[in-house]
Amino acid sequence: MDNALFPRIRQTTLRDISPVIHWARQHYRAPAFKWSRRIYDFQLLYVKHGEIRATIEGETMEVRAGSLLILSPWRHHRIEVLTEPHAELLGIHFDFFDGAANNHTIIADEYNADPGAFSDMPYLGADRPIFTEPLLTNVSPRIISLVENVILEWSDRQQDYDSVCKGLMIQLIGLLLRQQNEGRGTPHPKYEKRLLELVHEIRTDCSRRWSSADMAKFLLVHEDYMSRQFKAMMGVGPNKFVQTVRHQEAKRLLRETDQTIEWIAGAVGYEDFHYFSRIFRRWEGMSAMQFRKLSRTL
Repeated sequence: MDNALFPRIRQTTLRDISPVIHWARQHYRAPAFKWSRRIYDFQLLYVKHGEIRATIEGETMEVRAGSLLILSPWRHHRIEVLTEPHAELLGIHFDFFDGAANNHTIIADEYNADPGAFSDMPYLGADRPIFTEPLLTNVSPRIISLVENVILEWSDRQQDYDSVCKGLMIQLIGLLLRQQNEGRGTPHPKYEKRLLELVHEIRTDCSRRWSSADMAKFLLVHEDYMSRQFKAMMGVGPNKFVQTVRHQEAKRLLRETDQTIEWIAGAVGYEDFHYFSRIFRRWEGMSAMQFRKLSRTL
């Protein structure tokens, strides 16, 4: 395949983007599962738990939990799972425009690919692709929630699901562009390692009482300084991050276990069940029981 022919550039504006979804799933991959391929469309690949290694056109990067890969058509990529027993991934295959070729498989056959089926790369302006980097680290809770809602809608396929998915994708693309353009601050190098360790501790033990004082003690700094350093690296404040991790774990337990909602609230760090219920409804727009029923119909 002649890489010089790709990408095909399509000048556009954000107003003209009309995304269409080809595939959306939550999936688990063990280290034995590796893939090396080109795709016809675009893929968002969010690492919810675990770690993977991505190699895109020879450039290798480690992709940890909380990060999102943006994989483009025509560009060869290889994905390796690094975490035992598996990594939990959220994937969405999509195109930016209605009317894109969809009478083919998502994965291109290296020996018999259809050049006309590769999706166009949207350019905003003369020389700027819509996404300039393939990896976004520490994506915001709103982005994660939108990715999950797209997968739920696409999998459930209720009436007008395609229109709902299109609206969600427009929001998602807008937030990804905002995070890309805003970038992230840079924490003081002295604390970067300890901050990463703190983030790992929160993700692995979200039920612990993570007060601002406890987190500041972890870094051996004042609470206000800890909060600024944490936000510089993660893009959100420490308390919001803890709440996000707890929420994601609560949803996993609701999907994958038969434990009572009261038990789940305690398992993710909420002593007050009623407070947990209010927070959950605020994040998801439905009760924890409704979320459990919906997730099990997919």
